[in-house]
Formats: sequence, structure tokens, C-alpha cells
Amino acid sequence: MRDTFIALDKDGSGSIELTELEAGLGHRENAETLISLLKAADTDNSGSIDYTEFLAAAMDQQTYMRNDYMRTAFNMFDMDGSGSIERQELIQILQSEDMAGVVPKDELIKYMNEVDTNGDGEIDFEEFCEMMANCQI
Repeated sequence: MRDTFIALDKDGSGSIELTELEAGLGHRENAETLISLLKAADTDNSGSIDYTEFLAAAMDQQTYMRNDYMRTAFNMFDMDGSGSIERQELIQILQSEDMAGVVPKDELIKYMNEVDTNGDGEIDFEEFCEMMANCQI
């Protein structure tokens, strides 16, 4: 992040002016979106983005992207779009032809019960995110 900030701060002033931002991003894909996000990062309305504002905007974007990816993964399991992953959906996916034999059904039920922290028999989005955060890769 530091290197990106320094690369965009062409005059070395410690802040990125709008002209530096536009010149640095040029005509890249999504440049307009990035410019508007970084303009919004100018929380003190100084007309430029200092390093702290730049980092805050980047962290917000990473959080948004992570949540977006998590929601996409969750939706793959929530096949009926109910907002939760039912036991049968999980079994159906993980016992499919591609996944057959990877996780025995009794272990799958055990894991689901561990993840289902509120005990309602389903995995909601919050439980799914907690499970993913605790995964050891």
C-alpha cells in the first residue's frame, strides 16, 4: 500500500492530488470507480488524499471485497436462496459425484453441528463467515 501511495504521489508532497490520481490510474479498467472511491476518502475535504485516508479507503475496499466473496461462496451452498444453508443442501453438494467420498456423511453432520452455533439446524451467513475465519489452510 505504501509503494502504491508513493507511486501516485508524484510530487512527493505526502498527499495525492486529484490530478496525480487521474494521471496515476490513467485509463485502467475500473479507473473511474477507483477515482470516485478515493475522492470519497478525502474525509477532511482538503482536496487531496493523505496517507491515512488512502489506507482507510484501501482497508474499506478490502473488507467490502472479502464480504462480497464470502457472500458468493455462501450462495453456492444456499441452493434454494433461503438465506441459510440447510443440512440437506450441504449434504447434496458435498456428496455430489465430484465430491463423493471426500467427507463421510456422519462427519459432515458433526461439522455442521459445530458450525451451527445457534442450534437452529441451519448455517446462516454469520456462522458461515465465522467458520471460514477459523479455517486452517
